[in-house]
Amino acid sequence: MSKDYSRREFIKKNSLAGLGLAITASLPGIITNANAAPTSAVQNEPSMFFDGFTQIGPKKYKHPAEQWSLEHLLAELDHCSISGALVSYTQSVVYDPMFSNLELSAMLKSYPHLFAIWNVMPSFSGEFPDPDTLGKRMQEHNIRAVSIHAKTNAWDWRAPQSAPLLNWLNKNRVLTITSVAELGYDDLGDFLSKYPNLPLLLTGSVWSEQRVLLPLVKQHKNLHISFEKFQINYGVEYMFREGFADQMIFASNTPTMSAGAHRTFIDYAQIPKEARDKAAGGNLIRLLKGQKPPRVHVNKNEDVLMAAVRRGLPLPAAVLDMHMHILHEGLNGAGGAYRMEQGGPKGTFSLINRLGYKGGGFMSWSGVVSQNTVGGNIATKLALDAAPKGYWGLANFDPTHYSQEELARMIPELYKDKRFIGMKPYHQYGVRFDDPSYDVWWKYGNDNNFYGLLHSSRSDSVEVETLAKKYPNVRWVLAHAGSSYRMADTVIGAIKKYPNIYAEITLTPVPLGVVDYLVEGAGQDRIMYGSDLPMRDPRQQLGWVVFSRLPLDVKKKVLAGNAMDVIRPCLDRLPAHNRPDL
Repeated sequence: MSKDYSRREFIKKNSLAGLGLAITASLPGIITNANAAPTSAVQNEPSMFFDGFTQIGPKKYKHPAEQWSLEHLLAELDHCSISGALVSYTQSVVYDPMFSNLELSAMLKSYPHLFAIWNVMPSFSGEFPDPDTLGKRMQEHNIRAVSIHAKTNAWDWRAPQSAPLLNWLNKNRVLTITSVAELGYDDLGDFLSKYPNLPLLLTGSVWSEQRVLLPLVKQHKNLHISFEKFQINYGVEYMFREGFADQMIFASNTPTMSAGAHRTFIDYAQIPKEARDKAAGGNLIRLLKGQKPPRVHVNKNEDVLMAAVRRGLPLPAAVLDMHMHILHEGLNGAGGAYRMEQGGPKGTFSLINRLGYKGGGFMSWSGVVSQNTVGGNIATKLALDAAPKGYWGLANFDPTHYSQEELARMIPELYKDKRFIGMKPYHQYGVRFDDPSYDVWWKYGNDNNFYGLLHSSRSDSVEVETLAKKYPNVRWVLAHAGSSYRMADTVIGAIKKYPNIYAEITLTPVPLGVVDYLVEGAGQDRIMYGSDLPMRDPRQQLGWVVFSRLPLDVKKKVLAGNAMDVIRPCLDRLPAHNRPDL
């Protein structure tokens, strides 16, 4: 994995691996992974994971390495022990819907665990069948789920000419899949009220929409949500506690996103098994009126980390999280669009201890996003006071609120607390990281062998490359390196130039394969796990690494080993309680 990076070689390997896994899935009993977990280690049969939304087909602006095909989908479902899936098709939205719907059904005909989602639209324009004809065709092809793309396909759901279709879906209780982008939150409540018997699955909602979406879930029992981008802290537990157990649907949007990331959110849910089984597939089977995959599928080649996740056990490997925020104790939100269930120390440590964390670096939320750096550093100290063994702090300083003279006094005063070994500026301070106003901080960090975590304010790597050259004793860690393949290309380029540039992966999109891509391009010693908790729940981010295709020893490096290398120059400074014990 440490050989020179070749994007052409990676893409070829990626495509062939996907096809190979798809073929292997049909050959039971063949074990090719030397690090596979023995079957006897799996003590309980897992819940049937039945994916409520996947999507295949060509798409615009696709990076050459991004996965998109039926072969990629089959490989990911097999790899992540997912028994079956509803499958949508990009062409059903961007080309003639009925023509493409039939094409999709033909593609899936040979796969009894895959079920087509047909995109539907009103018939008034002469492009699509009327509801009765549509019903006959759906029955002929055993279609029990549809999607609507009112905005993209340019039709108005409120218009009288759309009523025949929507009334028919409502009358027949057909599972209908859409997104806020297609209906809008302003209209979503009205839609749910007008068609109360129509079970609606909302995909693509993000964690920042909680204050709008959660009241709608409570008010409309026909609204069902998935978590592929709705990665809210303690999300499954919150939904269960509020009485929404029947409205949770496992959906992954694979092969665009990592299916393993999303199943990890359900696998580690602290809710009764009956409720977890509903979320994993039971609710979807009910909404599809009994349609389901023919059997539970378990990947017999899974490694010990994947097996542990499926059983909801702490990982049998160390985890060091390089990107964690913290709220004051007792808070569930942080202003702006940010709601973070149990985002203080008590809730945070309760959750990550269950996952197998051995430590990591904390920074405040208030000092970063809320721009109160003095108060933020105090919040970080309070979190470290409450932390178990292995956690350290990153400080915040803002050169736009304090003069150079003030910073020169504040910086060494804060770092008298030996638990702080990191530097975390933020792009919303409004100053480039290579601006001279930061030099007083960077010089102090360079003299003391600290590391810096940078959320770049630019689409290129100019800032970090400038700093890496000027301050060689600092390990500069680029945050959110896995946000997209294009971001990964930028990060890989910077890492190949400077030995003191590293990257951590976290971000909501969890693109399938990008962790492997980063390791392939930058080397197995430079990529690190981070979660950005509690803004996002850490479980998806953790599953993204665990269910990657990396060898087991490389996964362990990404999860903890590389982070230890970054903080190693600071270990003698850290108090014993704050040194991770791996």
